[in-house]
Amino acid sequence: ENLKRDNLGLLSQLADYEDLRNENDFLRKALGISTRFNKEITYANIYQFQLGLDGYDVLLNQGTADGITEGDIVITEEGVLVGRIEQAQENLSKVLVVSDTDFSVTAKVLNSNTAGIVRGALGQGLYFDLIVQNDLIKEGDLIVSSGTDLVPPGLIVGTVSHVEIKDTDLFKKVKIKPAMGEIKIGRVLVIRKGDRN
Repeated sequence: ENLKRDNLGLLSQLADYEDLRNENDFLRKALGISTRFNKEITYANIYQFQLGLDGYDVLLNQGTADGITEGDIVITEEGVLVGRIEQAQENLSKVLVVSDTDFSVTAKVLNSNTAGIVRGALGQGLYFDLIVQNDLIKEGDLIVSSGTDLVPPGLIVGTVSHVEIKDTDLFKKVKIKPAMGEIKIGRVLVIRKGDRN
């Protein structure tokens, strides 16, 4: 019985150590993000992430008591755009994720002048609107936020997954695979709106 108790105690310490190591790795990466944007950032955890009939239901364990307000931007420690705060209560917040049909962000092709508006399309991923036929864009191009709206520049939005060109259309039809779908989401960073320039 004593050995069993000791074993459980060691397993508990191991679990604590792993959680602390993960948190330390997260904070080390997050420190680079906060200095990059020179903004006030709040750390949060996603405790609910599920797809419903009308979009994703994503909740954070931080709220107005932690300085979070509606419109704040949610990212990962790698600088991937997750979404923005749609509703904030005292101890929790609801996130409108990038692939939701109500989400949009001005964006551009990395290292290019090709720019437009990315909007969510749920299961379809994202659409990149206002890309005229002359704009250079191809599958595999990285799309980042342009910073011409309330979202800071240089956040990773996703990669171009499909480009459809029709000479009779003014705009190309461009689909984007969201970057947030390729990562494991747990801890996130909230760039607080009140502190953005």
